[in-house]
Amino acid sequence: MAGRVLVVDDEETIVDGLRCLLGCEAIESSGAFDRLSAEAMMTATFYSVIVADLRLHTEAEGLELLDGIRRISPRSRVLTLTGHATPELEDEVLRRGSTMVMRKPAHGEEIVAAIADLLAEVERMAADQETLDLERLHLGLRNLLHSIPRRRYGLTADEAEDVVQQAWLLFLEKRDLIRMARPWLIGTVANLCKRHIGAAKRQRETFVAGDSIADMPDTRIESSEDNIALSQALAALSQQSRDLCILIGIKGYAYDEVSAITGLPLGSIGPMYIRAKSKMRLRMAA
Repeated sequence: MAGRVLVVDDEETIVDGLRCLLGCEAIESSGAFDRLSAEAMMTATFYSVIVADLRLHTEAEGLELLDGIRRISPRSRVLTLTGHATPELEDEVLRRGSTMVMRKPAHGEEIVAAIADLLAEVERMAADQETLDLERLHLGLRNLLHSIPRRRYGLTADEAEDVVQQAWLLFLEKRDLIRMARPWLIGTVANLCKRHIGAAKRQRETFVAGDSIADMPDTRIESSEDNIALSQALAALSQQSRDLCILIGIKGYAYDEVSAITGLPLGSIGPMYIRAKSKMRLRMAA
């Protein structure tokens, strides 16, 4: 279960015992023995759940800790432990931000179970917030991202939609590593547009002089001398060179895509393809 727990009590044995129980449940925790130490730790680290005794030397200090939690770490869930609080004091504790009040003596298993419930609640809320943030980001950038392929690169509406969807898929895969979503998405859409245009241009290339795909014979139809010559020229190449000619020259794959398919280093794809194409031209000319 994700999230860290801070245990605050002025009795060291209670802190150590509760942390030991949490460790048995694979829940990460830290301990503090007074308000000032706890506030310093909250400032440095986010704790999903804070378990605090109401009486830290005095009840006033325990109430002040609740005020500090609300000020420093308002997203934390707070479990307050008390042995002798009046109903009025419990109401005051809840008013100051405690999520739950448990009366002492409480079994360690009960406390751990309550902590687990609070951790799950924080995790659910974090997931909901992430969904809301993604929806807000998507709506805020939708028009801008679609305008880049349409206006700047002249792509059709369908092509623009494909590019934008591909950018979002890449973003969702890598979002944990992305610090600034907006510029990353804008840059990725632009790069994908360039890749799309480059692939379309390569589809127009040919292995014969003129480099026009319109003049390239269809290798699936061997009814002409050109098609026979092209098939023979392809067959004379090594398997590796033949694969490059088919993937890049005929199918229009980008160099990085060919590298992923063949396992060849990206930097070697271009030179190897040029050599293979030159061999094709020589054989076609012969």
